[in-house]
Amino acid sequence: MKIFYKTFGCRVNQIETESLCEKFASAGAQRQDDLENCDMVFINSCSVTEKADRDVLALVRKAAAAGRKIAVTGCYASIFPAEILKIAPEAVIIPNSQKHLSPQILFRAAAEDDFFRVNGSYNRTRAFVKVQDGCSLKCSYCIVPYGRPVMKSKPYLKAVNEVKELVKKGFKEISLSGTRLGCYKCPETNYGIKDLLKGILELEGNFRIRLSSLEPMEIDEEILKAAKQGREKFCDHFHLPLQHCCDRVLKEMKRPYDFSFVKERISMIRSFFGDAGIFADIISAFPTETEEDFEIMMERLSDLSLSGLHAFSYSSRPFAASSKMNDLPQNIKIKRSARARELDAGLRAFFASSMQGRTLRVLSLKKKGSAVIGLSSNFLNVLLPGNCRKNEFYSARISGFSKTFLSGEI
Repeated sequence: MKIFYKTFGCRVNQIETESLCEKFASAGAQRQDDLENCDMVFINSCSVTEKADRDVLALVRKAAAAGRKIAVTGCYASIFPAEILKIAPEAVIIPNSQKHLSPQILFRAAAEDDFFRVNGSYNRTRAFVKVQDGCSLKCSYCIVPYGRPVMKSKPYLKAVNEVKELVKKGFKEISLSGTRLGCYKCPETNYGIKDLLKGILELEGNFRIRLSSLEPMEIDEEILKAAKQGREKFCDHFHLPLQHCCDRVLKEMKRPYDFSFVKERISMIRSFFGDAGIFADIISAFPTETEEDFEIMMERLSDLSLSGLHAFSYSSRPFAASSKMNDLPQNIKIKRSARARELDAGLRAFFASSMQGRTLRVLSLKKKGSAVIGLSSNFLNVLLPGNCRKNEFYSARISGFSKTFLSGEI
């Protein structure tokens, strides 16, 4: 059977799809990158925004119209299965709680609950390892806890050995991922994320570890000390789902911190990693966000001197507490979103320009014209000379920058 895979949403979803693709291949299935020539469309869905919902249903319609077999898993399939079946009554719906059983459900193949182990990485230089799943925060804007309500973690030894095997296969950068990565807790030893990070960084080999994201309240000196001890094996890159910087809005979002706490955590990160790339998720136009609240957020984001933003406009989600609030007018949402994206561009440009004259450790990824694209440990794109080999570390002195890339001299 030829299967076309489509993943929507988070890095965790992407890892799960990759793992299932490997398992389906063991059952005899072939990966097909063209929907027109496949036998089955396998969709790993997302429901974090209204747009994600629309995109999932659009692909279901397209697959159904083409007469393809359809299997849908992920958060949208878990929360809104009836909406999928209205369009494709014969579709196989696999909720997140049974996603690991997909080989058994679709192919009657053995289904091992290995927490979505990935043995390789399809057409990628970097590898990703899922070590945690689920969230119980119930922030007022978020639907994720309804799609992934169970908090669970991969056993410590399984996680360490998975990284070890990927290093042996030649992967030089491995990202640890989870819905709430900072809540990692080994079910066998009670080891936390700092213990897992320490164990992985002690492995032999020429590799480095990147963390997908950490909630502000899950960052402390212990995890930063463990990361610092890893030296070049740890990527000085932090992604924080801040969501807002105005205390009043944070409270209504039911986020468990205020801005002073955020500011203190970011200062703590910089005390350990001076050149760290620190990026943040933010949501503009929350239903109760006033113009003053928005301006406070923008001013404080500028003061934090972050490296960049992932700026989202508020999207009402069923079941979330904020869905009972009145949405702001669309013109306000568009205006504030544009301002947030403009700030993001400025922050990224300033961060890139601040690296001029610095020497960064860069992993070469792929050719781009006569040059080679690389990724620095602090998450900047660097153009290297064309004779650089793929999947190698280089010390690159930054000699210039453009809107998209830094220029690096070996």
